[in-house]
Amino acid sequence: MTWPMRGSHFARGSAKLSPILEGVIELTNGETKLRRRGSLPGAFGYDLAAAAFRGAIARGCAPESLLSAAMPTSWMVNNRAPSTLFAKWLRPPLAGRWAALLELLEGGYAAHADISAADRSAIAAHVDALCMDGHGVAAVSKVLALLLPQSVPLMDDSAIALLTGGVARPADDRSPTAGAEHFLPVLDAFSAQVAAHEADLIALARDYDLAPLDAPQVLDRLLWYDSFGHRHFPDLNP
Repeated sequence: MTWPMRGSHFARGSAKLSPILEGVIELTNGETKLRRRGSLPGAFGYDLAAAAFRGAIARGCAPESLLSAAMPTSWMVNNRAPSTLFAKWLRPPLAGRWAALLELLEGGYAAHADISAADRSAIAAHVDALCMDGHGVAAVSKVLALLLPQSVPLMDDSAIALLTGGVARPADDRSPTAGAEHFLPVLDAFSAQVAAHEADLIALARDYDLAPLDAPQVLDRLLWYDSFGHRHFPDLNP
């Protein structure tokens, strides 16, 4: 696999990683990396919560009705947004921005390429309005990924740097800087690569038993691991 991946084969145990900014890295131990990430309490809880939200939506619960629960849940993967920002997001007119995004992005990665130019402009405007008070796409994505796991990955600076090269690779993820302008480029790259490697990602998800995951979530978790998360596990090479 390459980051960004261009026609490469996704092997369950081993693949090639070619970040834009850093040359070639050997990606190995895919299953182990998923399990290492899942051993982190916050990551484990976040994955179970995403599965619970997905089940609630499948049973007819409106996604926007779950926003008030999803926002604090995003703290389990280190969302830096404070409760004061959540309160702003949950009130008009910003609550309507969230509801519109949830509807515009509900098609998942398989439908992403078919989003119209008008809808892309609307998505960009909604995300731009929600990126506020010093918080950007990392904060917004960590909420959306709970309710739209088929569409939206976590957008920490390190992941964006590895996936698109759109920002510099940060020393840490404590102060994300990427703004709204990165949202659609990340979705474009991410959705295309999930579609291209769907079968192998599903196979990895099928073998993972700590929490229910699907293809986009597997790619997102491995992207997190190789861009930053490996620092939690120095004995396993990134």
